[in-house]
Amino acid sequence: MSVFLQKHWFKVLIVVLIAAAVAGWIYKTRGGTENYPVLGQAADFKLEQLDGKTGGLTDDAGKVRLVYFFWSSCPDVCQPTTYELSKVQEELQKAGLLGTDAVMYSISFDPTRDTVEQLKKYSARFNADPNGWKFMRGEQKAVIDLARKYAVSVLQDNNGNFGHTNSVALVDRSGNIRKYFIASDGNLSYRTVADAVKTLAKTQ
Repeated sequence: MSVFLQKHWFKVLIVVLIAAAVAGWIYKTRGGTENYPVLGQAADFKLEQLDGKTGGLTDDAGKVRLVYFFWSSCPDVCQPTTYELSKVQEELQKAGLLGTDAVMYSISFDPTRDTVEQLKKYSARFNADPNGWKFMRGEQKAVIDLARKYAVSVLQDNNGNFGHTNSVALVDRSGNIRKYFIASDGNLSYRTVADAVKTLAKTQ
């Protein structure tokens, strides 16, 4: 050890620790967006909302968006996933982001059963705030085709029921898909999703 280090090792250690802390703070505040690489441009859509108006991705341009495809009569994964999205909503409300900087879309591909009235009842069960969590519906084939553009496959059986992949797409302020949260078994961590939305909201 040099004479300098022998005399000043404690001061050097303090400087190193401070530098490490500052670097960690910078990384945290910048959000670590390298964890969310651009996967492609999100497909736009115009669908019926519960207020009777049409809405879509570009209506909320400049916001971070979550896109989820479902059907309300789903016997397994859709309801647990929607519950987790309700917890995401709570986290975004606490952060002051819901509606202003972040929006969630739940899009039904079952227009026969998912009427506006049915979706109103369904969304009310999860305390959906229409200012930031929009339930939508559209013509079945068009929505299923749209779902494929978000990496969601939907198949209908002879009884009119659906099998589908279950995921939530994360779209940034510029309209780029940044991540697919896979929830094929109905397990989705609302904290993971909410943290990702917060990260993109504060770094873009």
